[in-house]
Amino acid sequence: MTITRRSISLALALLLTLLAAPALGEAQQPPTDIVMGYLAGDDAVLNPFLCNERDLLSINQLVFESVVELDSQQRPVPLLADNWTVNGKTWTFKLRSEIQFHNGIEFVAEDVVESYRRFLQAGSKNPYYGRLSLIDSMTAVDAFTLQVKARYEGHLTLYAMTFPVVQRGTATDALPRGTGPYWYIRYNQGNSLRLERNPLWWKKQPEIESIVGVRYYNTGDMLEALNAGAINCLSTRSPSAAFSRKLAKLIASDYSTTTYEMLIPNLKDSSPMSDVRVRKAVMYAIDRATLVSNAYLDMAQQSEVPIIPGTWLYESQSAVYYHSPERALTLLNEAGWTDLSGTAKLGRLRNGLVTDLKIDIVTYVEANSSVRKNAADQIAANLRAVGIQATATELSRSDFSSRVKHGDFDLALVAVNLSEVPNLFPLFSANGAVNYSGSHTAEMDQLLQRTTTAVGEDGLKQAYSDIQLHIVDRLPIMGLAFRTGTVLSTRTLAGLSGMREYDALNGLEFVKK
Repeated sequence: MTITRRSISLALALLLTLLAAPALGEAQQPPTDIVMGYLAGDDAVLNPFLCNERDLLSINQLVFESVVELDSQQRPVPLLADNWTVNGKTWTFKLRSEIQFHNGIEFVAEDVVESYRRFLQAGSKNPYYGRLSLIDSMTAVDAFTLQVKARYEGHLTLYAMTFPVVQRGTATDALPRGTGPYWYIRYNQGNSLRLERNPLWWKKQPEIESIVGVRYYNTGDMLEALNAGAINCLSTRSPSAAFSRKLAKLIASDYSTTTYEMLIPNLKDSSPMSDVRVRKAVMYAIDRATLVSNAYLDMAQQSEVPIIPGTWLYESQSAVYYHSPERALTLLNEAGWTDLSGTAKLGRLRNGLVTDLKIDIVTYVEANSSVRKNAADQIAANLRAVGIQATATELSRSDFSSRVKHGDFDLALVAVNLSEVPNLFPLFSANGAVNYSGSHTAEMDQLLQRTTTAVGEDGLKQAYSDIQLHIVDRLPIMGLAFRTGTVLSTRTLAGLSGMREYDALNGLEFVKK
């Protein structure tokens, strides 16, 4: 008999499930309401200042709370803060009183300041580090008053206050104390964890009393454990879960991630994509509904702009590019591309010579998945249907980067990981980290700057509306979709809401038994 890591992992999951359930006559053994699977490395830690495992970050959201949270539309709203005022770049947060950490110590402003300092010290590998760049300094004025000096004057600063708050005396512990609805009882690093509901929580007590987490090495093993009944639920964004989402015995709750799929146009004069009419024609030619269904296996959400649809900053009027080969052909004809040979292939005359309309689409290998290659192939087929001679090439990441850097492409199909903070500077500023097309205009700079200075919810919403409408009009990028994840469960988890990539279990504290 051959013993594999998979068989060991599944056996361990079954054992933990049995151990978690109370044995007959052992009333003192605490029951387990939910057994969930999670992915993590052998050296994964739960301490939020050091944790960077996606599944553990979601579990941590059940343990630690923040001064400001994002609601179901990802709008910043008070959590540990009762209210706030702003004067220029100075924000004053009045914190809730009579909130206790899991160890019974009262929550005060100094805990927020110490948590802020710890996240800064943790460095850029921590997922909360980036948003803290919106803060210049933070001071505890008194026990329940926090003063924040912001980098910008605008409402955007509130996103910076969504980092987890830890009781300062436990900041270096393996299992620090938070104020959330659950607390950690144990963590067997590399194997399992257990949470139980926090009797000191300042809101209504959760009905789910305890949660056991079982670690897996890969999504395939975790899905097998779910189907075998070794676990009750899991969260994943892997395309391998697409089939499982359709099984009648499983309940799926989908959520958007910050992974944005888009086409980068080559804006140099040597490429036909330098003409905005051609870019618009390509957007009309792509059947994005079929693309999401077939290539992305229904694990994506259409969006022409890098703001998640359904969130409060999304501008619905930016959804302008429906599938219309007729509209695409009209725009291509306006740009001078016509069927000169009667072969349904577009071209144009230049200096007495016929130039064919050719578009080279490049993309890169996605580990253990053919999703991106399939997407590039379908886009190429959509373009050929309107007379464009389109080809799709899958490259290694290094070759892809080289081709894009040297402008040896027309369209590049790429995914970028955006932030929960709606910061679009990396995509569109002159030196933006993911501004692969090199697009840069004074008008875009002004629109970006407005997102940092807009005051109040209405001002910020208008600033983002204007920038989204500009994006779909000028198409410095050609947006396709946000990738999605899913929570799969063998039981009803009604109560989950406002879920997102690093908070896939949001609302679990309100799920009924």
